[in-house]
Amino acid sequence: MAMLVWGNGKGSVQNEWGEEMERQFDPRCSTMHNRVPASKLVVYNPLKRVSQLQIKNPRTGEIELDKMTVVVSIDGACRGNGTPSARASWGVHFGEQSPHNASGLLESTLPQTSTRAEIEALSQALRIIRTDISGDMSLQGYRIRTDSEYLMKAMSEWMENWIAKDGRNARGRPVAHYQVLKEIHDRIDEMTYGDDGGLDFMFWHVPREQNRGADALANQALNGLAS
Repeated sequence: MAMLVWGNGKGSVQNEWGEEMERQFDPRCSTMHNRVPASKLVVYNPLKRVSQLQIKNPRTGEIELDKMTVVVSIDGACRGNGTPSARASWGVHFGEQSPHNASGLLESTLPQTSTRAEIEALSQALRIIRTDISGDMSLQGYRIRTDSEYLMKAMSEWMENWIAKDGRNARGRPVAHYQVLKEIHDRIDEMTYGDDGGLDFMFWHVPREQNRGADALANQALNGLAS
């Protein structure tokens, strides 16, 4: 169980044992962001062509860009979930006008489920960040928004224990999609701690209504309008 810790600088939360989960973001926990109205917390920056967080300047009281951040929203969609004819897709949304937005259908060889589609959206977001955005060294703090609490906790809370138990959960059962989740975890570690790293990734769980951009892109792919 995660606990909100009010007033730390980064916006991370703690687990039930009081351990900080460095890759789990909640703006309510951040002294930099919790005084910004929700409607102004994330804005699109046309100069950087990505969405960014905003902060309230403690000296002036003015709301201004948190210039080193990037907010990317991810989502998966699946029609006919759980049936032989199911078809799944992914969407990655950097902002309403961002050229980095992308969507696509899940490869037919992959499980056609909403969970696997969410995972693919995360994988594609990391690909875009690495190839198209990470060269801008002024952008280092990536906040990945998802309406999947499972994916958020998998990447920020449970993964280390899964690795220690060779891909098994607390009940000793194999973790679904463990290999691809572990591969994504390793990619994030490399982009954070590797020789060409220096990036900071945190996962932000939001309600579905706050993830409409990524959801719309995923559904476009299912409608035959993949970008």
